[in-house]
Amino acid sequence: PSYFPFTEPSAEVDVSCTLCNGKGCNVCKYTGWLEILGCGMVDPNVLDACGIDAKEFTGFAFGMGVERIAQLKYRVTDLRLYSENDIRFLKQFTPGI
Repeated sequence: PSYFPFTEPSAEVDVSCTLCNGKGCNVCKYTGWLEILGCGMVDPNVLDACGIDAKEFTGFAFGMGVERIAQLKYRVTDLRLYSENDIRFLKQFTPGI
């Protein structure tokens, strides 16, 4: 089991960190593993806060970190680089830029 604040129970999919071959690095927080997907049943308090009757409805939440998969494939050591819009970094992903 995993912990996410808005789902209960929760689960996640982890893959071996290819940047350090599972030995531990700053990307995988020295665990050798990297979470790429999180999921779980939406906590009834979240539904109630959104005005949805939690006694009538339930929800399942999931999210896949495609940027984490790209991080492993392209050996990017800092995930924040994807959102900084630095063309010098981004041009490696699109030919012809």
